[in-house]
Amino acid sequence: MQVHWDHVGEPRKFPTSTFVVGHGALSLLAGTSPKFRGSPSFFEPDLLPPGRSIELSNPRAHAEKQDSAVAQGTLSFGGPRLAHGILPQILDLFNDGSLLIFNAPGHLPGHINILSRTADGRRVYLGGDSCHDRRLLTGVKEIGEWTDAKGHVCCIHADREEAGETIRRTRMLEQEGVEVIIAHDDEWENNPANKTRFFGAG
Repeated sequence: MQVHWDHVGEPRKFPTSTFVVGHGALSLLAGTSPKFRGSPSFFEPDLLPPGRSIELSNPRAHAEKQDSAVAQGTLSFGGPRLAHGILPQILDLFNDGSLLIFNAPGHLPGHINILSRTADGRRVYLGGDSCHDRRLLTGVKEIGEWTDAKGHVCCIHADREEAGETIRRTRMLEQEGVEVIIAHDDEWENNPANKTRFFGAG
């Protein structure tokens, strides 16, 4: 899950669920990560229950080799991080290619995206906060920066360069025919064809 306030929902309403976050996200919640200029830095330290929260390991610390001991369909949060096409550091959650967790750096430490395969064989990429405007994917716009009252250059992303690389990969996936859904995509949300695709929609 994403730990910015506009993504977390109400974890307390799911008393039997296990929450999975990317590497570095728990430090954000605990307040031990560096502050970022421009990126909202308020996090709820008690957001996630300690006994039911999993932080994925550092993707850069895993050897890129397949673990043949993990059977297909078996849930594994500690598997190796493999390259998958243009995406580096993929965690194959069920070891069958159906749900791939991608380390998507730039926005915040622990920011992850998901590449899923649907029952009919389509591929859907859930891009979270990789970008906040579809025009960044098309190349019409670039990542914004501004200067604060003290003269510091600010950006909504913690690492602008890494965020740009994540956007570039996301753009390439879309060009390959993958459906890309980003968290703040008004165009996708307002498309009548997507009205029944929201959780709980009839």
